[in-house]
Amino acid sequence: MPRKKGFVPDKYKEEILKILKIYPFMSTSEICDKLNMGYETGLKYIEQLHKEDKIKQRKIGNRQFWYT
Repeated sequence: MPRKKGFVPDKYKEEILKILKIYPFMSTSEICDKLNMGYETGLKYIEQLHKEDKIKQRKIGNRQFWYT
């Protein structure tokens, strides 16, 4: 899938943080659906944000949920 026009890595992260402020507790799939991005792309940037301590993770069953 081609990169979204004008989206650089920081833009993806910024959009993920924005959506988590609106919807504070979301799964990886929900974030990707809301932002209309591929699952692998979303997961890559979500994990980067998690490593930077900008978002937190909670596992419920086999699903990962993210919040700020």
